[in-house]
Amino acid sequence: MSEEKTISVNSKAFDKLTWAKKKNETYSEVIIRLVSSKLDGLQRRGEMEVVTQDNKRLILSVEQSLCLGAESCVALAPEIFALDSSRLNNSPLGMREVMDREVPGEKILAAAQTCPYKAIRIKDAESGEMIFP
Repeated sequence: MSEEKTISVNSKAFDKLTWAKKKNETYSEVIIRLVSSKLDGLQRRGEMEVVTQDNKRLILSVEQSLCLGAESCVALAPEIFALDSSRLNNSPLGMREVMDREVPGEKILAAAQTCPYKAIRIKDAESGEMIFP
């Protein structure tokens, strides 16, 4: 079990945490969710293989020179994609490591298809066939 600690936040930070808080979520969970959605996934660049809920093996990659930070992919599939808004001019999009069969393939495809810049590439890992774009 994690040790409980107390931190101080100013009223502006508290207001933002309260605004972001979902029903039945603790403030600790809010902080972890918000931090991980912006930072944790950004360690993963290049290609990443994902096994989808329907057992498809996909290879995902991001064409960083095309990504301008629209965040439509992050909104649809935050389990996979994360954006670092401080790096909008230089490789802003990262991918999260996910467990096998954690995310539906159609959710990944839909997230890629919403990108107005077509920056996300999806390839079938078995056949090598490009699925998107």
